[in-house]
Amino acid sequence: MSELNYEKRLLSRLVAIKTITGNSEAYQEIASFISNELNQLGLKVDIFDGEAEAKDNVARPNIVSRLDAGAPQTLGILTHYDVVPPGSGWDTDPFNLVIKTVDDEARAIGRGAADDKGCICATIAAIKYLVENNLPLKWNILFMCTADEEIGGMYGAGYLARNRLVDMDALVVLDSSSMGLVIGTSGIMHGDIEVLGRQGHAGYIFSSQNALHKAITFLNVFLEFTNHRALKLSNLKNPAGIPIPQVWGRYSLTWIKTDTMTYNIIPGRVTIGFDMRLLPEEDPNDAIAELKSYFEMTKYRLSMDNVFLRIRRAFPGYMTDKENPFVKKALKAALASTGRTLPLIGMLGGNDGGWFRDYNIPIISFGAWDERSNIHGPNESVSLKKIEELKNFIIRLVTD
Repeated sequence: MSELNYEKRLLSRLVAIKTITGNSEAYQEIASFISNELNQLGLKVDIFDGEAEAKDNVARPNIVSRLDAGAPQTLGILTHYDVVPPGSGWDTDPFNLVIKTVDDEARAIGRGAADDKGCICATIAAIKYLVENNLPLKWNILFMCTADEEIGGMYGAGYLARNRLVDMDALVVLDSSSMGLVIGTSGIMHGDIEVLGRQGHAGYIFSSQNALHKAITFLNVFLEFTNHRALKLSNLKNPAGIPIPQVWGRYSLTWIKTDTMTYNIIPGRVTIGFDMRLLPEEDPNDAIAELKSYFEMTKYRLSMDNVFLRIRRAFPGYMTDKENPFVKKALKAALASTGRTLPLIGMLGGNDGGWFRDYNIPIISFGAWDERSNIHGPNESVSLKKIEELKNFIIRLVTD
């Protein structure tokens, strides 16, 4: 492995910028920093701010840069710069990159090191190598680095895709593990269930209707839906180590709250949040219709009124045919850059590739995570070797 001095300096600077989702000031800072790096390499940079649609005074600068070699085709490379909050349990400052050797492997530790700033680093390093060595390209590069991926990317990659601000012939989403070549990711649906009763004094229960009790009664029956969803199986296999061989449908309750978090008040309103994962090949509209039907039938079975379902957001996944020539090209590039024949897998999580589903182009995902990365957890880390492999994977994709 080379010394990777440039990559280590670049990743350290990226991690130091606290781009926790929604941090408008940090978003602008990192957009300026990345733009400057690309400008120094001679690339033109455009900034498309998703705030133009969100209209909430939170800047969402989405970076789009092109390396135009006059090639007949353009490869899109998609990354994101926002990160989840650090949380507790860190052995080091999460925003001060630390490089440690673990079992003879150099690893960079910091929030976002693996998800997804290591991938940003690998992409810029690959572009730097291509430019400085004046290598002939068989594909132009369209590099995108966007906001808000950790909350669905509505005004990040979604903003670019919906408004057709970018065009490409294939897309690689650098936001997944390095353990396989992902050719499909799960779609995501978020929403909540509201149960209404009548608030009252806990000592005088005859004058109230307990919304929490009603919610428990309803959910005891409605949660049969989790088994219903689990019987839906994708054609795509899971990575090794997942107990279910194929990607499957999932439905989970994720939070609950009442309007009055007080011991002596009977709650008149209870709200329950949920996360639903779609198959890569599933249409979100079909999944919404299925959920609504099951919800209404549960209300009918229980003769319960004042129970309401709200869909907050629904994002599609994507799926690319394993026989697609671009998939085979990517497998070849991965073998050359990693020395491994990667399995073709699905992804239980989602990423921003789904926003480009309607572009009718091949979409794959690859990245720098591995079994030790602990993304979204304390001491998140990325192997420097994986960054170098990802850099070489990009170089191979556009030159071979």
